[in-house]
Amino acid sequence: MPGSSSHRGRRTARGLGPLLVVVVLAAIVLAGLAVLPAKTWFSQRSNMADARAELARIEAETVELEEQVRRLATDDEVELRARRDFDLVYPGEESYRIVPIEP
Repeated sequence: MPGSSSHRGRRTARGLGPLLVVVVLAAIVLAGLAVLPAKTWFSQRSNMADARAELARIEAETVELEEQVRRLATDDEVELRARRDFDLVYPGEESYRIVPIEP
């Protein structure tokens, strides 16, 4: 009978081999399944940070443009731009332009 307990021990060791392979393969598959969502999550975090930075830039630009629109609604700004950009003058005024001399 001592031989039969030894025989039973070998059988248990042999039974663990395939089970161990299945467990290791299952662990590898689960790890692989966890890597893809984690990678996607980190990528999305990075994309969100980029989108927030762009949103902040766009909001700042919007504030500037709204200020420019507010200024353009005033007569003083319209006159300034008409004189500066289009060389317009009121009737009776004279416009002069100083042209630089070529060196």
